[in-house]
Amino acid sequence: MELVWRPLTTADIPAVAALYNAAEAADDTGELLSEEDFAQSFGDTDLPGGSLAVLADGRLVAYGLVALRDNPVGTHRVRLDGMVHPEHRRAGIGLQLLPRLAALARDLHVARHPHLPLAVCTMVESRSEGHVALAEKLGFRADRHFYELEVALGESLAQVPIPSGYEIVPFSAARDEEVRLVCNAAFAQHWGSVERSPGEWAASFTDSSRFVPDSSFLALSKDNAVVGFVLARHYPVVEEMTGVRELWIGDVGTLEEHRGRGVASALLSWTLAQARAEGYHRAGLSVDSANSTRALGVYERAGFEVARTWIDYGRLEEL
Repeated sequence: MELVWRPLTTADIPAVAALYNAAEAADDTGELLSEEDFAQSFGDTDLPGGSLAVLADGRLVAYGLVALRDNPVGTHRVRLDGMVHPEHRRAGIGLQLLPRLAALARDLHVARHPHLPLAVCTMVESRSEGHVALAEKLGFRADRHFYELEVALGESLAQVPIPSGYEIVPFSAARDEEVRLVCNAAFAQHWGSVERSPGEWAASFTDSSRFVPDSSFLALSKDNAVVGFVLARHYPVVEEMTGVRELWIGDVGTLEEHRGRGVASALLSWTLAQARAEGYHRAGLSVDSANSTRALGVYERAGFEVARTWIDYGRLEEL
């Protein structure tokens, strides 16, 4: 089978989405993406220098994207995303695709952040045996495990009172920059976290059609300052393909000096109650299994249970 390798273009979005969802039907990772979702990720990618389309007989059989960060600190971890169509697996395409993406990542990194070390990484769902084997064969190591948690929004949800001295209010666009700065501060010590630039923040939240401000909430202290937050997204494709209306909780955080007082628990309780009232069937989120703030316990007490485990595989690159 002769393969043609070229960069992706926006004209490939429908084919990429179709390939991805054919793979999801086989792999059952729970990650459903639409053409609109891929349009956003394509918009965030240097397509000529950081993407690959793999074609056989004119048909897309695999693709790859290189995701850089705006403000890397320390080691620049560049994510490599890609997929091989289930009908074309075990033919060596993945063994070529991942190294080619890593080479593109090195070129982009050297051009933008030449003084930083580079690690390329790829996220693998733990049950995807072929993907795990591929990453390990190519010298990637399991750096971190992340739990994907879910909770059904039924009548049994625990209601947690708002701690004294705090107030919970809906997200406001007027506080957007304040929330960005608080979010950066809250995650400053988390593994792999880097500060979100205004551009990255806008792409993830305020300018994203997936961001749900009406289901996102802020915790304010007595001096009316933001000290905690829950920022939520909704992916319509999940409901379209599964019939389940899910609220995805993208970020939950509390400033360090306000932790241990029940702020995060109250924010989550408030958010889940509001989500249920708005007709959501389920809420989901992801958490680092080694999170130093004991966030997993907070989520479990709110009713969340582990649905899947993702592994962040990384490899240091020689420049």
